[in-house]
Amino acid sequence: MIDLGGTDLYIDVPSLPRQEFERYSTNLFDEWESYIGKVLKIPDYALVLEIEEGSIKVNAKIAAYLYAIYIGIGQYGSFMSGTQTIQGQISSASDYLATHAAAPFSNSKAKPQIKKHSGSLGQLNRLFAKVQQGKITAEQAMIEAEKLFGEEEDSEPNFMSELKSSFENTPPLAKQLKLPLSEVETEIFQQTINNKPRTPSPKPEPPIGQQFRVMVWRESKNKKRNVRVIEL
Repeated sequence: MIDLGGTDLYIDVPSLPRQEFERYSTNLFDEWESYIGKVLKIPDYALVLEIEEGSIKVNAKIAAYLYAIYIGIGQYGSFMSGTQTIQGQISSASDYLATHAAAPFSNSKAKPQIKKHSGSLGQLNRLFAKVQQGKITAEQAMIEAEKLFGEEEDSEPNFMSELKSSFENTPPLAKQLKLPLSEVETEIFQQTINNKPRTPSPKPEPPIGQQFRVMVWRESKNKKRNVRVIEL
């Protein structure tokens, strides 16, 4: 399957009792899955949610087979617009997950720390951007794309051929002329940014006592939901 993206969350809250933590995890998966079913416009996908307690740590992943991605992209007219749109849908699902993961702890001042992963579609969008900017050729973009999707290429033969055509027909971006004054301003601005002291990120304290990890997943929209509790 192709990695479509995911999210890592950290919420600094006290540990929950085991049964309450299991209920929290499965409810969060159900809410997340329901939202994805409304916004993600591909016919099938797999979902995995891992939640570890002792403060809440969440790892969420979305994946799909190449044929389903191909059908989803085809709804939006071109590969570039299709991959950008679907990546936006996945990003929206990540925001939804973060909001609902923190909702049961509304009395706490802790805010979720969020890290999104753009997956293979994000890498594909970056290839389109590089072709537009003239940094790489369509042929070079295809070599990189084959590294992303090559193992599943046979499952949807039209995917790579249409992707190649899309790279070849990607219009270049207009080049902006640089004026001497703008270069000076850019240099001063960059120096200002570089001179700002970095604020160290707070490190979560190690949890005390027994911990649990709950894994909730569905291998396909048509397969049953699975739940596993692991003692750490």
